[in-house]
Amino acid sequence: MRIVIVGAGVSGSGVAAGLVRAGAAGGFSATVDLVDPRPSLGAGLTYAPGGDPRHRVNVPSVRMAAVTGRTGEEGAEEDFHRWCLERGVLEADPAGWSEGLHYPARSEFGRYLDERLRSLFAAPGPVRVTHRRDRAVAAHRRGAGHGKGFVVEMAGGDVAEADALVLCTGNPPPELPGVLAALRGHPRVVADPWAPGALDGVARDDRVLIVGTGLTMGDVVSTLLGRGHRGPLTALSRHGLVPRPRPSGQAASWADFTADPPTRISDLLRRARAAVAAAHRAGRPWTDVLESLRLQNGALWSALPPDERRRFQRHLRVWWDAHRFQAAPQVARLVEAAQADGRLAVLAGRLVAACAEEGASGGLWVVHRPRGGDDLVGRGYDALVNCTGAGHGAAFGRNAVLAGLAAQGLIRPDRLGLGIEVDGRGRALDAAGRPVPGLFVVGPPTRGSLGEVVGASEIIPHALGVADALTADALPAAALTGGGRPAATAIPRRTAPTSPARSGSR
Repeated sequence: MRIVIVGAGVSGSGVAAGLVRAGAAGGFSATVDLVDPRPSLGAGLTYAPGGDPRHRVNVPSVRMAAVTGRTGEEGAEEDFHRWCLERGVLEADPAGWSEGLHYPARSEFGRYLDERLRSLFAAPGPVRVTHRRDRAVAAHRRGAGHGKGFVVEMAGGDVAEADALVLCTGNPPPELPGVLAALRGHPRVVADPWAPGALDGVARDDRVLIVGTGLTMGDVVSTLLGRGHRGPLTALSRHGLVPRPRPSGQAASWADFTADPPTRISDLLRRARAAVAAAHRAGRPWTDVLESLRLQNGALWSALPPDERRRFQRHLRVWWDAHRFQAAPQVARLVEAAQADGRLAVLAGRLVAACAEEGASGGLWVVHRPRGGDDLVGRGYDALVNCTGAGHGAAFGRNAVLAGLAAQGLIRPDRLGLGIEVDGRGRALDAAGRPVPGLFVVGPPTRGSLGEVVGASEIIPHALGVADALTADALPAAALTGGGRPAATAIPRRTAPTSPARSGSR
């Protein structure tokens, strides 16, 4: 079987790792092309080597989920911690310790993923994985005369034919909010804080406006203050919510919401609040209830009709994100200290207008309406950093592969506009709502269909589930006769240790 995976971050590498494990179990063989121009495997943008060491995983090293297809195996959950011990990471980074636990730099987790995956893919076996350092620019279905499958074109001119295509495009780059669209391209506006050298143009004494108050805001504040920034920092979002700090204890699932899943988001909120109150009476932390919701989110999301999903996105998403995607202790303390000593102001309000001041040295003028008020507040800034998260709404227009597949009717946006619509097996749905054989989607682009699929702890089970589905498609005879490897027919809701994520979580 020939399989092409577009994207070699956690999602794509997780699928490839699951296929390698399936081959090692016997009865399945494949050639797998991992197409990604980045040099590292598994790291993607979130864990890219060479990143700011102040950007930390928001989960201790002993609880990071493996992405090498070993989920559930004995000792797999502590593999990253053992790697850190072997490489001297903990000793070399004393600032990473908090209450007896170590929160490494995200770039260290990227180094770990790259090393482990390269070793896994290099081992001889019936599944051969090749990392093609190129960028996919187009994909289309093979003509009827050539049978089923796909053709993937790359920027370098190469073409790969595949029996199955897996889209693992991750989170799309951020989009400036509509009010700031007129400032696109301005030299004092950082539209994408994750772009290489994005903050290099921010001077130490600049008055900086940070739009968004999630985890990315904490990373930007960490970088700027770490470089000796002295000017005032202002962070603005509609609710002014900052991520909750990561508690030292490990959360354990406590409540079951799936026996009779609510079909209204207000009922789910009411039950969650009641569970938090009951947990408090039992001497358990609120994070145990949140862990239950996290692990059960797929079943809960599938029970909600489209209008209720939209209601969650409109009214509750920001509250969920602030509690679900918690900050590493070091980052939480830094943000709190910066607020206490006046270096950082966190405001709640809505952007109303923005413009560039005249003159070569002119700054930016931004107007916002404070939350709960009618008055307008206008202020001048020397720089603006966009920390509003991934630009999901623009994904189809900015990704040539997705745009081309949509034009062919092979994929379509989900109803919330968060990504690509898929079925329960992770198969893309075509323009008519039918699953497309051999075309799968994994990771953040599926969150509108499958629920919270942003953190590694949610992505990895989905990636392994798609690997199972690919194996099942390749071995129908083995599945019927009982030979070979048992195959899943739907993406399993496996339990995995809490792990960081992108778009508000690391």
